[in-house]
Amino acid sequence: MGGKNKKHKAPGAAAVRAAVSASRAKSAEAGAAVEAQNKKPVARQPPAAAASNREPRVKQGPKIYSFNSANDSGGPANMDKSILKVVINNKLEQKIIGVINEHKKQNNDKGVISGRLTAKKLQDLYMALQAFSFKTKDIEDAMTNTLLHGGDLHSALDWLCLNLSDDALPEGFSQEFEEQQPKNRPKFQSPQIQATMSPPLQPKTKKQQEDRKIKPKEEKELEVNMKEWILRYAEQQNEEEKSETSKSLEEEKFDPNERYLQLAAKLLDIKEQAATFKLEKNRQGQKEAQEKIRKFQREMETLEDHPVFNPAIKISNQQNERKKPSVAVEGESALNFNLFEKSTAATEEEKEKKKEPHDVRNFDYTARSWTGKSPKQFLIDWVRKNLPKSPNPSFEKVPVGRYWKCRVRVVKSEDDVLAVCPTILTEDGMQAQHLGATLALYRLVKGQNSLCGYQIRMESRASESTRLLYCTTGVLLRKLQEDGLLTNVSHVIVDEVHERSVQSDFLLIILKEILQKRSDLHLILMSATVDSEKFSTYFTHCPILRISGRSYPVEVFHLEDIIEETGFVLEKDSEYCQKFLEEEEEITINVTSKAGGIKKYQEYIPVQTGTSADLNPFYQKYSNRTQHAILYMNPHKINLDLILELLTYLDRSPQFKNVEGAVLIFLPGLAHIQQLYDLLSTDRRFFSERYKVIALHSILSTQDQAAAFTLPPQGVRKIVLATNIAETGITIPDVVFVIDTGRTKENKYHESSQMSSLVETFVSKASALQRQGRAGRVRDGFCFRMYTRERFEGFMDYSVPEILRVPLEELCLHIMKCNLGSPEDFLSKALDPPQLQVISNAMHLLRKIGACELNEPKLTPLGQHLAALPVNVKIGKMLIFGAIFGCLDPVATLAAVMTEKSPFTTPIGRKDEADLAKSALAMADSDHLTIYNAYLGWKKAQQEGGYRSEIAYCRRNFLNRTSLLTLEDVKQELIKLVKAAGFSSPTSFNGSEGNRASQTLSFQEIALLKAVLTAGLYDNVGKIIYTKSVDVTEKLACIVETAQGKAQVHPSSVNRDLQTYGWLLYQEKIRYARVYLRETTLITPFSVLLFGGDIEVQHRERLLSVDGWIYFQAPVKIAVIFKQLRVLIDSVLRKKLENPKMSLENDKILQIITELIKTENTN
Repeated sequence: MGGKNKKHKAPGAAAVRAAVSASRAKSAEAGAAVEAQNKKPVARQPPAAAASNREPRVKQGPKIYSFNSANDSGGPANMDKSILKVVINNKLEQKIIGVINEHKKQNNDKGVISGRLTAKKLQDLYMALQAFSFKTKDIEDAMTNTLLHGGDLHSALDWLCLNLSDDALPEGFSQEFEEQQPKNRPKFQSPQIQATMSPPLQPKTKKQQEDRKIKPKEEKELEVNMKEWILRYAEQQNEEEKSETSKSLEEEKFDPNERYLQLAAKLLDIKEQAATFKLEKNRQGQKEAQEKIRKFQREMETLEDHPVFNPAIKISNQQNERKKPSVAVEGESALNFNLFEKSTAATEEEKEKKKEPHDVRNFDYTARSWTGKSPKQFLIDWVRKNLPKSPNPSFEKVPVGRYWKCRVRVVKSEDDVLAVCPTILTEDGMQAQHLGATLALYRLVKGQNSLCGYQIRMESRASESTRLLYCTTGVLLRKLQEDGLLTNVSHVIVDEVHERSVQSDFLLIILKEILQKRSDLHLILMSATVDSEKFSTYFTHCPILRISGRSYPVEVFHLEDIIEETGFVLEKDSEYCQKFLEEEEEITINVTSKAGGIKKYQEYIPVQTGTSADLNPFYQKYSNRTQHAILYMNPHKINLDLILELLTYLDRSPQFKNVEGAVLIFLPGLAHIQQLYDLLSTDRRFFSERYKVIALHSILSTQDQAAAFTLPPQGVRKIVLATNIAETGITIPDVVFVIDTGRTKENKYHESSQMSSLVETFVSKASALQRQGRAGRVRDGFCFRMYTRERFEGFMDYSVPEILRVPLEELCLHIMKCNLGSPEDFLSKALDPPQLQVISNAMHLLRKIGACELNEPKLTPLGQHLAALPVNVKIGKMLIFGAIFGCLDPVATLAAVMTEKSPFTTPIGRKDEADLAKSALAMADSDHLTIYNAYLGWKKAQQEGGYRSEIAYCRRNFLNRTSLLTLEDVKQELIKLVKAAGFSSPTSFNGSEGNRASQTLSFQEIALLKAVLTAGLYDNVGKIIYTKSVDVTEKLACIVETAQGKAQVHPSSVNRDLQTYGWLLYQEKIRYARVYLRETTLITPFSVLLFGGDIEVQHRERLLSVDGWIYFQAPVKIAVIFKQLRVLIDSVLRKKLENPKMSLENDKILQIITELIKTENTN
């Protein structure tokens, strides 16, 4: 054992000095050999040797202009304007280097001295650093401080950049030297010269030439001693090291350039043979030639990746040449790859990671997101705050006692609490008030004094005497994080379980687990349209109670009935008529001319293919007109003409003209609402005061939403256009007629493209029944379905559960927060388990942002804090960074907008005015900052002019005041939660948070906010594809290249026609007719470099790459500074997350990073 340890003894600084001396001698010998070879006459080779070593033939082509090489111009990146250049102020640069070196000194992060160094490794490192033109003493210092402690060539170069002054760094390493470089013009070169030309050597300064000539005697003696030391050290290596050395010697004897030229010559010969075989139609010979061609090409590809391969000999017209980014080519031809690797295992791990697909998450933060409030919830909030004056809908009381199929014995102790989520329970003397859940709860709690309470996201009305608690699903899940068994709860009642949201399915899994541990807990599931058998089986065949709850009957009419009654005729050229493949019949027509002659003409007459025989026999009882319309009408397109005809029919039909009541029309989205609204507004039949048309959508103004809930005057028919939010979330009190188009939009997540998309699809039978039920609230109702009875029978029974069509990051976070085990195992117990790949991708994202441990399903300190915030994981990370950098107030405002909805509204018919108003508030090429600017203006109007000024400001700028009030409430709640976790720091903005409304954002504050946005939303970034327009007045759409492909900025964004070089941060990527980016912000290089993905310095190309596809130009020294700053940021975050109450007020690292971010716009 002792002898073995001696063999692995570290060489120390002496080995470094010995390697330097030996390398000098080696380089001198190599130079002498080259010089002798140049003077030596070249002998003529024999024919065989000439054939095997001949130069490849280069096809002559037209002369072209080409720019200088990387050695002349500082790299190809300088020629690409789309690659942004990174610059730091000189004084600030020195301050940052001082902080970096001080941090390294305090943490002593040199590493353990390596015992596996060989003489060859030391010499190779010296030769590589010498190729960059570093001085001998500097190379020796770098090797002593890096390589001996497990470093590689990259770490040695980083050390040199941080510890040498600008004038001591070679060309291209310092920005000060680079600024003085003259601009080089393109050179005129032919392709042949470019292919055979070798890279020019680095120019030597006069001082370096003189140093090379002067060699004192002491240095020569030292060289001899160092050579002897290296020999003695090499003899002490163990057998493994000897074998490695022998392998490396064999590699030294192998010349990849010579082998490449041989293969190129053979490749050309075999191609000629293949061409000959092709002319001779010799398939067997051609097949064998093609196999040889592929073999040579594969070997040439391998040689091109060799560390000492010379790119100048690379054949430019080879078909096997791989496509690489022009700016990302590693110029390591003069370097040795073994210097960049700390171990063979590490290299294999890096290769494994490169093979993995680039996982880019794509999240939905809009009102459609399950993590935030939906449009349905938004309308519920509006109802809670703006109680309409219309009378409550009447209900017929049903004696439910006789419908019980079994009896359940309930033993209630004195201190137990009954939790209800989120149903509305009533006593015998009360009627349900389903205008909105929270409104009903308010009335109920008021009538029950303190025995009943409720708790929603931003409001709680509960006390110690509360025995019946109404709450949302999210609130109950928060309680489960604190008390996993609900020890103080005796009954849990879950209502509307048919909606199958992610949270409700998650809650059911937990409740099922609790029931196995607590036999005294009672669970009741309620819904009007639910697959009761499926739920009963899931809960071990629990009993089912069925209670009829329909107050008034509803008569249903399908498409065939509507066409038959209204007399609607489907024209052949109508946009709603399907165009079948027509068959033509040839006929001959005789035409008599003037002279009595007969001319024959051939004509083709279309023959109708679709006939009534193709229809279901059920439709034989209808007229031919109806059968024709059913056969040819496009079922995937909503027939708005038929809806107009049906509305007029209601007023002229004897059966319906005397029936008072509103008409509720279900449409799939805002586009159809807008289209039908325009048709009704321009149709003369609806000009009279007899009709009042109202559009109901979360993006529309508050006035329209209020009008939907109010009763119109006598004799006026209200027509409400709505989406599926009117199915269960809200109740319009006077609806008698329902027109169901049978279409809806669902948010689906595509795992292959990692993108969410809103897909228009048919509703389920359960949803159709819910829509039908809207007509029977106040009297006998009528439901008109714009689809046939046959199609209704083909609908799915229930909608696809949300857990199968959305990302699951937040759900996995809560599973680990509640210590429920592995998310894969836990979600396999769901009513409808999601795919394992979806769960795996969610866990990958959590690991990538640092919320989860790498090797086990366990939360990191960051993950613990993110799980405590009721927002998406990326928004939660943004909040934490906002608190650390002292801008929590504006960041919390932006986070509230992301979880709720944008306050900007677009009234029907005033889209252009709304766009102009939003453009007037636009700021810093950012949708996020534009919303914050609008918020500041609203707060200012609120403080200075009161209510009237506030209302005028909202009307003038097309802002929804209710959304702004909700936004303010959510913002304050988020700030409270973040500060409760200990993340509080002095503000980095001028002035206090309370006076923020009276100020505008400065350039420095904008830069800081963009950096925090990047820290949260990365890697939702894309490169803007700049397109220069010939016409100055023409506005081109902004196209962005993302990791998954091209996308267009959404027309509602302030950046919809942005044309510049740069990178765009986006909140959401979603597919409609095309792929769109919503809520975008133009970000700066500093933001990506400080808070983006893995950063890599490409020293020879003078490039910085982030995650392998985002590139920036920078002198090597600047690139190394950003690489080291990432290490400092990680260290500060780790300490702060482990101890949130730790003060960062005087932290030098945080101060220097904040100063760097704020100075970017001034550089």
